[in-house]
Amino acid sequence: MILLVWLDLARVLIPGILLGLLVGRLLVRRPSHLDRLRPRFWRAAMRRMRRKHWVRLITIALWVTAASLVVTSVVGTLLQRAEVQLYSPEEYPFTTLERDYPWLILVAVNVLPIFEEWVFRGIIIDEVLRWRRSKFLAVIVSTVIFALFHLSNPGTYPAFVIPLLGAGLLLGTCYLYTGLGGAIIAHNSYNTFLVVIGVLMR
Repeated sequence: MILLVWLDLARVLIPGILLGLLVGRLLVRRPSHLDRLRPRFWRAAMRRMRRKHWVRLITIALWVTAASLVVTSVVGTLLQRAEVQLYSPEEYPFTTLERDYPWLILVAVNVLPIFEEWVFRGIIIDEVLRWRRSKFLAVIVSTVIFALFHLSNPGTYPAFVIPLLGAGLLLGTCYLYTGLGGAIIAHNSYNTFLVVIGVLMR
């Protein structure tokens, strides 16, 4: 039992530390990535945007949300029919939170994507673009790292990454067309929809 606790702890900490070291190294090389976390960056960006830009950003973000929901639902259903388990509901931490503290989980799934998009899209895609100048490669690399990182959640099985690959590709494409703001809106909308549906279906 104690061994399982230590394994779960290592499963969470090791990927977190490795990703932290990678991001830290990239931030030392290019501190400008930090600007995207500052409110003044967002205020300036919003002031520059006209109504047509807002409409475009929100439209693309909502289409990506819808496409991500369709892709993950279809892939999840196919895996379920093939009797492939994605995660253990008893061990998955968000299951208990969603059941007992739905408002807390709603806050968590809307705050965490801000940092996920900043890291996996905002930093990793930009850095791969500087390195190889290939949008395709940048989206693929960010998607694979994004999907694999979610295996650090306790209770997840290797197949858990499969639906996330589709969602990651869509979010990466959204980032290329709308920037970080659109990717965050799409990710947050996706998470919010899943939580609300989960609560309503209980």
